[in-house]
Amino acid sequence: MWHRERRVKAEGLQSLGFRRAFTLLEIILSLAILAGAVAILGEIMRTADRNAADAQAETRAQLLACSLIDEMVTGVVEPTEQTQVALDVDDVVPWVYSVSFGTTNYEGLMAVELVVEQDLEKQFNPVRYRLVRWLPSVTEAAEEDEEEAEESEESSEESAEESESTEGDDAQ
Repeated sequence: MWHRERRVKAEGLQSLGFRRAFTLLEIILSLAILAGAVAILGEIMRTADRNAADAQAETRAQLLACSLIDEMVTGVVEPTEQTQVALDVDDVVPWVYSVSFGTTNYEGLMAVELVVEQDLEKQFNPVRYRLVRWLPSVTEAAEEDEEEAEESEESSEESAEESESTEGDDAQ
């Protein structure tokens, strides 16, 4: 009987324009779900930001390594074995590089290994990029340079002799 009175009273309130409101439990539950969703989205954004920064650092390392190896190929930088040499770059994070040489199964070629990495402690997970390029061995390249120098000397001597002979002909 008590339930019947309560139902009649609730129907009377609804007929007067009153609606049933949310309970405190429903509000707390919805706020907990909203807070969980915001926390998950925040973690996703933090992970995405960290991955984007890592990708940018890896790209920077690749560009630095390619630039250094190209400088070695063109002769701007002497290809010598070096370890943890600081790079002069305008960057927030310091970069270092190492160069080492290896042998190959092919005569006249050497493997040049260039490692570019951030100069950070291991706990910060520094980016490291390794590039290996095969180049003519230093002794073979030096022999080729000597041959080219000898050829240019011979051609300059021949042109000097020709100019002397033409000057002698003009004097007569």
